[in-house]
Parts: sequence; C-alpha cells; structure tokens
Amino acid sequence: MAEPDLAAELQLIYDSEINVSIHWMWDGGITLRLGDEIGGYLAQEVVNSIAEVVPWFQEAIAHFYPTSTYAKSLDEEAKQRAKQRIFLPPSVGASAICPHCGATNATPVMDELIAFVCRRCGQGVKVEPPKVQ
Repeated sequence: MAEPDLAAELQLIYDSEINVSIHWMWDGGITLRLGDEIGGYLAQEVVNSIAEVVPWFQEAIAHFYPTSTYAKSLDEEAKQRAKQRIFLPPSVGASAICPHCGATNATPVMDELIAFVCRRCGQGVKVEPPKVQ
C-alpha cells in the first residue's frame, strides 16, 4: 500500500471542517491532536515519524466523526482500526495567572510551569511551586 500524500490528506481534513493540530519539538516526538483550543481536544497522541501522522488522523476522525465527509471517504480497513483503537484523552497541561496583567497563560505541552513569558504583557514570571502540606 502506498503512503498517503500528507498535503492531500490534510486538505481533505480541512475541507471537511475538522480541526486538528500537529506540533513538534526536535527529538520530542510529533504531538497530534484532534480538536482545537476553543472547542476542546478529543484525542491526542505522540508519534515518532511523519509517516504515522495520516494513519492516526484517519483513525481518530473515523472514530470521533464517523459521519463526516472525510471519514466516509476512508477505506473499510481504516474504519475497522478506528473502532478497535483506544484513543488517549488530551493532556490538560499547566497554567498560571500573570501577576502583572492577570492573563491566564497555559501550555498543553508541559505538566508544570517553572517560569514563562506572559503572552499578553510580555513580562517574565517565575512560578513558585505549590507548598506541600
């Protein structure tokens, strides 16, 4: 079976109005998410190669959006894999409120914030760890 064309598949997903995200940091894997920041994420996976991106999105979309135009266009094999696959819920990540401007600063990539630069005001913030009882 030939590898799917990433650009063509992403265009089909986009045309079906399904929100996805792809994020990577070198040597940290490729984080795939189904959903978006506003409506929420339905599933998340970290894969090790670009070749794994399209199959994961195909299965996730077939699982969560089986009546979508995109899911209906998939072959039966992908639909069957989607029914049997266990999808991980997205990680919540860490968040903190900027003491300078009050904006919430969140990152879905890290479980704990030590320091950050506020996205709204640009000030550097050191986050004190919670006190353990």
